[in-house]
Amino acid sequence: MRTRGLVALTMAAVACAGRGRSGASGDECRPVEGPFTASTPWDSLAGSWRLTLVVGSGPTAGQSVQGALTLRAQDPALRQVDRPGPTTVTVPVIGTTDIALEQVGAVRMGDVRSADPLQPGVAIWASQSPDGAVSAVMRIGQEALRSNLVRFDGGYTALFLRQVSVNAIRGGWASGVTTETASGYFCAERVSS
Repeated sequence: MRTRGLVALTMAAVACAGRGRSGASGDECRPVEGPFTASTPWDSLAGSWRLTLVVGSGPTAGQSVQGALTLRAQDPALRQVDRPGPTTVTVPVIGTTDIALEQVGAVRMGDVRSADPLQPGVAIWASQSPDGAVSAVMRIGQEALRSNLVRFDGGYTALFLRQVSVNAIRGGWASGVTTETASGYFCAERVSS
């Protein structure tokens, strides 16, 4: 009886260790609340990051997944987004990721590894209203980031930035097709090269 328990415990430990990039806790990543704050300019985010998505609601609630995230400054000629209204929208940072979105119930909108500056796998969209309020969203999936069309509905995976510093990006995320199917919080930690 004791041997069976030890074997079961060992098998469970091996299974957890074998997950590698996916797990059930995301212990080092914590949710953050409040308005957007940034202590660094957008261009300073260029480099390699470890991205963690933790699910708070949806079919995979309690699960997490990690992946590599590489960011770089967007070409200055491609930063401005033409949108109606008084709010200024820019895309100062683009990049790629290898995160397995499906493992946490998120929608994959095309190639997340696309390095094309017109259709990147990842892009940060920064908005500034006339009163000076700033918000930022990291959108994932090149089909959701095509610069030649404006989407009104369809699939999305969006990370809502709350805190941005030179070594950490934190906030909440949501994903779905026309309606939200999964959401939670995320953390990106800089990886030294």
